Amino acid sequence: MSEKSLKTESGLSLYHPWVSFTYFVAVIAGTLLFIHPVFAAVSLCCAIFSAALINGRKSLFMTLGFGVPMFFFIALANPLFNHRGMTVLFYLFDNPVTLEAMIYGIVSAGMMFAAVVWFTSYNTVVTSDKFIYIFGRFLPSVALIVSMTLSLIPRLMAQIKVIADSQRSIGLDWKSGSIGQRIRSGARILSILVSWALEDAVITADSMRARGYGQHKRSTFSIFRFGKKDAKMLVLILVLFAMEIFAYISGRGTMEFYPAMFFRKIDLIDIIIYFSYITLGVLPAVIQIKEDLKWKQLK
Repeated sequence: MSEKSLKTESGLSLYHPWVSFTYFVAVIAGTLLFIHPVFAAVSLCCAIFSAALINGRKSLFMTLGFGVPMFFFIALANPLFNHRGMTVLFYLFDNPVTLEAMIYGIVSAGMMFAAVVWFTSYNTVVTSDKFIYIFGRFLPSVALIVSMTLSLIPRLMAQIKVIADSQRSIGLDWKSGSIGQRIRSGARILSILVSWALEDAVITADSMRARGYGQHKRSTFSIFRFGKKDAKMLVLILVLFAMEIFAYISGRGTMEFYPAMFFRKIDLIDIIIYFSYITLGVLPAVIQIKEDLKWKQLK
């Protein structure tokens, strides 16, 4: 096993599946619930930093290649279509562009961008076997379907490359020829891909049925064991999650944008909430750095 793969499996993925799953539920919930510039900025920065350590720079750059255009699209679309707000910056096609709508668009774009980056780290840490372990006993069919769905896109991307390369080797490259030939080649690749996906789904279902998956009174084997380290980390995550819930219920995690932006006076409770949210956000990065230092000491 290479050094890169060992580092990929370290960090938050070393903890029990319930710990890692609970963490991502807490951090993604806070990202989507808190409509506040401070929380959005903290979540986005922590998500990018954690993804760089967990997924690697190459994967992060691919995510940024999709997320950055999405960020600017949402940030610019809101003030163009939403004309609420008292502070008019300028008029575009006789429609007012307000400061409040622009700030709200930036905050909303930051929230969505952060959620996308967090989900990339989630897919690396909470693998399909961990997801099935968590929900397999309660909702076996749903757990299997969700697990297959989450892994479907990367498998389709890999398979479509294989199909395209095979078609190219026999002179049916969809990138060459007339427009009609390209369309026919692309349709042929899509047809082969759909057939492969359906056949693979049937084979997987038959295989799981043959193994007795989802049957009652069926014994299961698991390599995951819940230890003291997992208990301590889970308690910490739950405490920080409870602070999130308190911030949301008390209204300290939201900000008024319309008709005019209203900034609350920051008190000691707000500082504690900000500190707990930052702690939750940097938790996987701290764990990853700690494990990397251990790895370097063992080399």
